[in-house]
Amino acid sequence: MARTITASASAFALGLGLAMGLAHAGNTNTFRMMSGEPRFMDPNLATDYSIYVNAQLFEPLARIDEKGNLVLRQAKSIDLAPDGRTWTITLDPAYKWSNGDPVTAQDWVYSWKRILDPRLASEVAPFLSDVENAEAYNKGKITDPDAVGIKATGEFTFQVKTSVVAPYFRAKLALPYLTPVPKAVVEKAGDKWIAPENMLSNGPYKLASRINDQSITMEANPYYGGQKPQIGKIEITVASDDLCTAQLRAFEASEIDFASCVPPQDIPRVKADAELSSQLVPYAIPGTIWAQYDLTRAPWNDKRVRQALSLAVDRKAIVAAVSDDTANPTATVLPASIAGSNTADALKGSVDDAKKLLAEAGFPDGKGFPQFTITASANRGQPLIAQLLQQMWQDNLGVTATINVLEENAYRAWVKSRKTEPYDVMINQWYSDYSDPANWFGELFIGDYRNNHFTTPEFADLVAKGNVETDPAKRIEIFKAANKILEDAAPMIPLYNPTDLWLIKPNVKNLQHEGVLDLYHIGEANIE
Repeated sequence: MARTITASASAFALGLGLAMGLAHAGNTNTFRMMSGEPRFMDPNLATDYSIYVNAQLFEPLARIDEKGNLVLRQAKSIDLAPDGRTWTITLDPAYKWSNGDPVTAQDWVYSWKRILDPRLASEVAPFLSDVENAEAYNKGKITDPDAVGIKATGEFTFQVKTSVVAPYFRAKLALPYLTPVPKAVVEKAGDKWIAPENMLSNGPYKLASRINDQSITMEANPYYGGQKPQIGKIEITVASDDLCTAQLRAFEASEIDFASCVPPQDIPRVKADAELSSQLVPYAIPGTIWAQYDLTRAPWNDKRVRQALSLAVDRKAIVAAVSDDTANPTATVLPASIAGSNTADALKGSVDDAKKLLAEAGFPDGKGFPQFTITASANRGQPLIAQLLQQMWQDNLGVTATINVLEENAYRAWVKSRKTEPYDVMINQWYSDYSDPANWFGELFIGDYRNNHFTTPEFADLVAKGNVETDPAKRIEIFKAANKILEDAAPMIPLYNPTDLWLIKPNVKNLQHEGVLDLYHIGEANIE
């Protein structure tokens, strides 16, 4: 779903980081880092920078390890009935809220139905769409939450029933978005439940303080049911502008212990620096960065136009400029690690072929092609990607584009509004939420999560069949057939598979990349 980033943090944010750095001197039990301003501290809403903050505060039922195995966290057991649809989750009663109250099945049931409540308008809701009647409830077609297939069957046991057999649902149970909120507190405090004086969490840390747009402080949760964190405190400085630039400056000044990215323009310098390069930790990500079109509008609803623009792109040049060749160019949407992906399906051709396709679509040498706008976030290197595409399309096809760069949270709101509002081209991306083709073919395309508006009846039918197929080999073949349709349609221009570039101070040990998304868990690290 949510990441390489450019500009500078405000003087205040950097000054605050310096103050934290001075306070940190001699304190080996405080972890210092930076984040963008979270749009939501409520885990039932979190989809942006919030997920990295909330991953420290809230514990999911399980996680998926690097081998694809389900590793239980708050769940004591997860069992699937012979019908292939009924999941019984038994909670570990050792897990408690940060005030010592038990985390009950009612908390989990309340939280998941709250995610689906259309009044909350949560972007997390699509990840529960497999649950019986969940989509109908979320879209207002039914109004009774008790009709949704989630119910408590005991104090620490609840049951989830999917509408059809969904073999990938086990992986969804490990999503960091599907964590609980304290029912009693939310009902009493309403929107103010996320204030530090009200918030309760079930993870390794609790929220100690928050100053909007400035700082977030967490302290170890004394009632956490898992292994107690060795790091007792987390201090987060909020960057006001480009997160990568702000982090690198603070990291080099020893004001923070960890940076989650390196700005594109600084990657060569960091790689060449003896000290910084020794602290650089790359992680290849199962994700794709692309440029997408609004397929409901001309000229983007013409496949020849889409294919022409794709063939006019030099992906290697983009990767060199944006990542100093640390990312991997790709001509297919799905990463190679996702079942159903097939590099043989990639669109093939040259710039000359692109010109022919554009002429066939009625725009010889770009004549008559309407000027259009490329929209990008100010972060993650997107402005540079937009500039490179703008130049390539002008030079190779004679078409003219303008660029619209939005601040990150404004960009996210703009993308969300594209469900009904028109656009031309946007730079966007998808990182695997879980390592299954259903996450890409299902949530991304059929669910239209990025508002690309692509589907065909044949494609939708194949995805529906693949989602319920329990034979792994047959399932892969079904998704391969869907992938062939997807790549031929060229609904977007895949550019590259990113590589996360972390910087970690040498005294920080055991800070690990979760593998999907780009999550990390400070509670499992230590500072020497």
